[in-house]
Amino acid sequence: MDITAFRISAPTTGQVILLIIIFVVVALVFFIASRSTVGGTGKKKSKIAGGTGWHNFYQLAKMRGLTKQETEVLKKLVISYGLNKPTLVFTSTPILDGCIQRAIKRISIKEIKGESKDDIINLYYRIRNKITRNRAVKGITTTKSIPVSAKLRIEAEKAGIFTVTVVRNDDECFGISIPILPTGKMIAWGKRKLKCSYWRENDAAYVFETKVSDVIIDDNDQLLCLKHTNKVLRVQKRRYPRKNVRLPVLFVRLRIIEQDGKKKAVVDRREAHWGTIIDISVGGMSIETTSPVDKNNYIKVDFELKEDYKVVGIGKVRRIERNPAKKNWIMHIQFTKMDKRYKNEIFALLYDYERI
Repeated sequence: MDITAFRISAPTTGQVILLIIIFVVVALVFFIASRSTVGGTGKKKSKIAGGTGWHNFYQLAKMRGLTKQETEVLKKLVISYGLNKPTLVFTSTPILDGCIQRAIKRISIKEIKGESKDDIINLYYRIRNKITRNRAVKGITTTKSIPVSAKLRIEAEKAGIFTVTVVRNDDECFGISIPILPTGKMIAWGKRKLKCSYWRENDAAYVFETKVSDVIIDDNDQLLCLKHTNKVLRVQKRRYPRKNVRLPVLFVRLRIIEQDGKKKAVVDRREAHWGTIIDISVGGMSIETTSPVDKNNYIKVDFELKEDYKVVGIGKVRRIERNPAKKNWIMHIQFTKMDKRYKNEIFALLYDYERI
C-alpha cells in the first residue's frame, strides 16, 4: 500500500486575518444572543412577578383603607427600600417600620421645596397607623389570653384607680402586681371586686370585671391573684395607639370669648396647674392632677416630650375620673389643635422610632 506524503503549508496573512474576523463575528453574535435571552427572561419574570405582586399590593392597600395618594406614596417607599415582595409591607411590621424609618431619615437631610418635611413625615406616620390599625386581629374573649407584662388599669370601689402589670397568667392564677399605695394607706384586697381595662396595641380596649381570689406575698411572688373570666368585652377601637409615660405637664384653662362676632380662646393664667401625663397618643392624653378642669372645657398643655423639646397643644376635657387612693383626678384629654411637627414626635415615641 502506497502512502502519499503531504505537507501542510503555513497560512497566509490574509487567511489569518479572515479567521480572526470570523471568530470575532461569531463571538459577537453569541454574546448578543445570550444577552437578549437573559434580558428577555429576566424582563418576563420581573413583569410576571411584579405584576402579580403589585396587583395584590393595591388590593391590600384598599383593604387597609389607604387613599390613592397614600397608596402611591407607600409604593415609592417599597421600591426605594428594594422590597422584592411588595405585599410584605402589609403583613410584617418590622418591614413596614424599616421602609418608613429609612424614608424619614432620608427626607430629614434633604432640602424640600414646596411641601414641608413635617407634612411629608406626618403622611408616612398616618400610612403606618392605618396599616397596623386596620389589620384583622383576633379579639380577646378571656383573661387567659392577656399576656404577661401587659399593663392593666384597675378600679377598686372606694379604693381608687391603679395601673398594674400582669406578672403571671396560667390556668390556676391570673396574677397582677400589688398596687403601690400612698404612705399610710392600706387596702384589704381579699375578695375585693375589680373593674379592669386593658389596651392591646394595634387593636382595641377590653374591659371586664373580676374578683381578688388570693393575695400572695412570699420570697418568690408578691401579687394579687384574680379569678379568670370569659366575659371580656371589646369596647373601643382607638384611632391611635397609646403609650404609658410619666411626664410633668403644665396645663392652663382656656376661656372662649366672642370678639367681633368670632369665637376666640383666651388663656386664663389664674387657672394654670401642674399635673403628670400618664398616657399619651397622637389623639390625646390622660393627666393625673389634684386640680382638674371641668369636663368639656378647653385647656392648653405645655410639656417636654424629650430633653429640651417642648410640645404645645390645645385639647378638650372629655372625661374626669376621681382616684380616692391618691386623692387626685385623672383628666382624659382629646387634642383639638397641635402642630404636625409635635404630632410626628409623638408618633416616633409610640412606634419606638429614632427621633430626629
